[in-house]
Amino acid sequence: MDYNQRSRGQKSGAGHPARAPRRSVSSRMGLEKRGAPAQQPPRGNAPRPNQQRGPNQPPRSGQPPRQNRPGQNQSNNGRRPRPQQQINPQKSGYTPGSPRRQRRVTQAEILRRTRRRRFLGMLAVLAVLAIGAFVSVNLLFKVAIFRVENFDHSTPADTGIYTEDEIVSALNIEKNSNLFCFSTAEKTKELQAQFPYLDKVEVTVQMPATVVVQLTPATERFTCMYSGGWMVLSDALRILRLEVSQPEGLILLNAKLPDNFSPAIGQQVIPETYNSLLAYTESSAESDSTDATPESAQPTVTDIVTQLWQLLQDDGLLDGLTALDISDTSQLSFTYQGRVDVLLGNSSSLDYKLRLAAKILTDPDKGLSGSDRGTLDVSDQLEDGEIRGYFQPYEQPTPTPEPAPEPDPESENAENAEEPPTE
Repeated sequence: MDYNQRSRGQKSGAGHPARAPRRSVSSRMGLEKRGAPAQQPPRGNAPRPNQQRGPNQPPRSGQPPRQNRPGQNQSNNGRRPRPQQQINPQKSGYTPGSPRRQRRVTQAEILRRTRRRRFLGMLAVLAVLAIGAFVSVNLLFKVAIFRVENFDHSTPADTGIYTEDEIVSALNIEKNSNLFCFSTAEKTKELQAQFPYLDKVEVTVQMPATVVVQLTPATERFTCMYSGGWMVLSDALRILRLEVSQPEGLILLNAKLPDNFSPAIGQQVIPETYNSLLAYTESSAESDSTDATPESAQPTVTDIVTQLWQLLQDDGLLDGLTALDISDTSQLSFTYQGRVDVLLGNSSSLDYKLRLAAKILTDPDKGLSGSDRGTLDVSDQLEDGEIRGYFQPYEQPTPTPEPAPEPDPESENAENAEEPPTE
């Protein structure tokens, strides 16, 4: 065995006198072990059990032979070498050759890697969306069916004076074109302008390949005078046609039109709001819109007409309506059968007022007869909320007496001449 490979204990044992053998625990405690006497380790320069053996020495009994670790230098005088970091050949960036020490990753680099991953993920999502949009535009969602229906989804649709083929052809949408290549709002405006006798139109799409047209036909209901003649309006106050003289058989509508009003076919008339009690106009409404609350906000004329029209229909007064005055929202009124003017007042409690008016006008036993003519006032509302009706008949003009015929002087002279003279 080489001298350099000898352990420190072997060197100390060869150059120093033999040490006394260590006493066992049993001997120190005064105990004796039965059986065969314990073997004492040999004295002298014999190696101790805890001494390190050389590489060429045989291992002790009961212990496996000691093997050198990879990369361990055998000529290090028995000292344990420093462990070297192993590089995985399967990792990216591995180059064959001598192992190198791995660089320490900083926190800033970790953040940069995280941001890079997020950015690449967003790019991947955008790429998938772009591919999906391209496929849907060019391959999927092709127009194949056109359906015309009422607003309650019932068919066949009531198209009025038009036909379904005319309405579908006016859409200008070709089959097998993409379902989302046109605007439904623009198509709705085009149909409304082209077909004025459609009171309400709405164009929608239904997946995967259907274009739906919902409509309500218009009915000639009102006639309203403007500066250049007369307008024929529908239930939604849409202009259907223009006339020079007043049309017959329609309800006379008295409304306050905007200044410099110029009517056009298909245009919806929006009367101005005017309240004589509050001096409320559209201009004042716009200036006070910031301070308006839901309780103090005044309803528009369109809202009042819609509510009034529905209540007249529910109470059975629509057929006898001959005139409607909405020029002043504080003094609403209508004329029934051309003989009774009904005063409603403002738009509050319209349902109660119209129920009372309908009971007075249509019940001959408890209300008015069919020959009564006058003014029915149901606008008076008491403090407890009760509404009372008052009827004022029209004053019948007293007939003027016919004057007596004046005598003709020529006839009187003739009569006197015919009489014989008296004796």
